[in-house]
Amino acid sequence: MSLLGLFDIGKSALFASQTALNVVSNNMANINTPGYSRQEVVLEVANAVQIRGDFVGRGVKIADIRRHYDKFIHLQIIGQNQSFGRSYALDQALSNVEQIFNEAKGLGLSNSMQAYFNAWQGVSADAGSQPQRTTLLQEADALVQNAKQMERDVLDALENFNDEIEHVVDSVNSITSQIAMLSEKMAQTEAGQGETGASYMRDQRDNLLNELAELINYTWYEDSNNYVNILVGGRSLVTSQQSYELSTSEDLDGNKTVTFDGVDVSSVFDDGQLGGYISARDDIESDTLTSLRKVIASLVKETNILHESGYGLDGTTGNNFFDPLQIYTLDYSSGAYISSAVVSDASALTLDEYDINFTDSSTYDIVNHTTGETIVSGQAYSAGGTISFDGIDVVIDDAGAPPVAGDSFFISPLRGVIGDFNVAVTDAQKVAAAASDQTLPGDNTIALQMYQLSQNGISDLNDATFDEYYSGIVSSVGIMSKAASDSLTYDDNLLFELQKKREEISGVSLDEEAANLIRYQRAYEAGARILTITDELLEMVINL
Repeated sequence: MSLLGLFDIGKSALFASQTALNVVSNNMANINTPGYSRQEVVLEVANAVQIRGDFVGRGVKIADIRRHYDKFIHLQIIGQNQSFGRSYALDQALSNVEQIFNEAKGLGLSNSMQAYFNAWQGVSADAGSQPQRTTLLQEADALVQNAKQMERDVLDALENFNDEIEHVVDSVNSITSQIAMLSEKMAQTEAGQGETGASYMRDQRDNLLNELAELINYTWYEDSNNYVNILVGGRSLVTSQQSYELSTSEDLDGNKTVTFDGVDVSSVFDDGQLGGYISARDDIESDTLTSLRKVIASLVKETNILHESGYGLDGTTGNNFFDPLQIYTLDYSSGAYISSAVVSDASALTLDEYDINFTDSSTYDIVNHTTGETIVSGQAYSAGGTISFDGIDVVIDDAGAPPVAGDSFFISPLRGVIGDFNVAVTDAQKVAAAASDQTLPGDNTIALQMYQLSQNGISDLNDATFDEYYSGIVSSVGIMSKAASDSLTYDDNLLFELQKKREEISGVSLDEEAANLIRYQRAYEAGARILTITDELLEMVINL
């Protein structure tokens, strides 16, 4: 090797040290950048040259700029972000609903129901007293207003859940679009350079994957061209060509459903905030709200049956105390529809909900929507004919388009019960406290039985009293809210530990980088010294 070869060695030392200093400085500058992965310069001996049978090195070269990254930990963080997102959504949703049923602050229904039944007890103590009857009507109206307010609050909460579902879907579409564009840039940048050609892009992509995981559950993989592919429920949400958008639509109940290419995929999302809000909405609607409505429906049913059998001070009988129960229906058919649905026998009502399912155009089954039990099977259908079951009469007309297999009709005595909940008696004289015509003004038989309703188990409420059944609703909401809070704490702690493990591998240590800074500084100075000495030697040779 000639003397001039020392210039190449010194130059390689300068360039390698300078690049290493740039990498170390960049690490230190990004110590607080979320998701940044520490980089490290990998040096190796430059291609050696053979001199007199031996090989002599020609300096140093940069073999790679390594990104400190553990894919296994990253996959764990993505999975934990999905769990955390679900817990977060459940906690936010259920804590709001819990406040609606906050009996500790006297905001629930229990006090109103107790005051209502106590008013009946007051009437029984003085059946002929006008003030006691007026107080009863006032307490009944207060109960009505309280129930309506609670239902409005629950429905507002459900509407908020639907708004959150739509917001999450919009955020998902934004993130997947960014991932697709970033993946394209990254694949082009890394073409022929291996996986480390665009470390900063990979960090950005990982951050986006983590953000997406907090919103929805998904699976992903990276193909041989470094494009990321994301799938939900077996459908490609992001491919090497593009990203595809989720959308929302409204079902017949007014709830938001998540659709992908026109197909309802709501059931695919179990985790992430989307899964959490869908789960909270469905649980509150199908369990808590339905149970609340069932309490009121049972109260209306039992009160009216008993009140109809009694007599008022004016001698009238057969009067409802509350407005009678109505039947709510939904048609899941393109042609046939329910033209009439009424309560035929209030005493036979089970207060359950039903589905009339057609197996073909002339045959149907009736399934208890609450229990899943088939109560009528293979019944023949006659257009315009009355279908009677459990105190309900339903008429299905086909309007020239008969039902087909798969058509379904939803029947419920509960859906509109609180909206229709009103005191039917406006004249205190018509409050039926007596069991017979008022030959004895002090007859309080019915009033006593009304009060005893609060003490008796009600068959429609699983033989629980009104207060016990309502307390069960309150307890259930509290338990769900506490479970969501505990789950959020657990998932948050686990996510924190996983992020700590990532920081141990990918995080920047100021002490370590400061040491590297000094080390590469010394290497740079040594390279510069090589060039200085070589220059002096070359000048000496020239001057000989």
